[in-house]
Amino acid sequence: MLVDAVAMLRERGYAANATNQFDTLLDDYDVREPDLVIFGGMVPPEKKERMRADIRELNPQVTFMQGLGGIAPLLIAQVEEFAKGAASGVEYDASARAFHITLDAAASVMVEGLWARFVPPEPVAQSTLVFNGELAAGAHQIAIPDEVPEQGSYAAVRIGDRVSAFQIGETPASVKRIAADQSLPAPTPVTTHFPWT
Repeated sequence: MLVDAVAMLRERGYAANATNQFDTLLDDYDVREPDLVIFGGMVPPEKKERMRADIRELNPQVTFMQGLGGIAPLLIAQVEEFAKGAASGVEYDASARAFHITLDAAASVMVEGLWARFVPPEPVAQSTLVFNGELAAGAHQIAIPDEVPEQGSYAAVRIGDRVSAFQIGETPASVKRIAADQSLPAPTPVTTHFPWT
């Protein structure tokens, strides 16, 4: 998943790298250069706090973000939301399982449902295109289809060149237990070393 996410970000022009080797982070990267650091859910809380402090000491301008889920397209949406700004006029109605979108002018809109099947130690991404088309100015409702699970699901809503990432389904208790289980097999080591430029 990490390598896929880096490749997708690089294709979009972002200078991205990724690692799951937390103990060697400061040795592997010059952390004075990134604008954004995203932590995945499998980073233990105490390690995350230590890395935040270490990185902030070297790079006071960096922004930290918590990844919503271990899904490459969702990570891309979070990075684009940070870089370009969130899509405006978007609200998620959990009781109706629908997005309410209000547009001041006609715009291209895309809504993608995202989720994962968790196969330890890494998730396998799943997605469905919920809507992709031009919408007129005004209020619109876009329902989330049944194929998007009620638990552990997310959505990326793109309006023009802006995007917002949403968690639309609660994290299942089984995934929370897996994330807290320190006896899981270690994931395959990943540390990409692409130049930042």
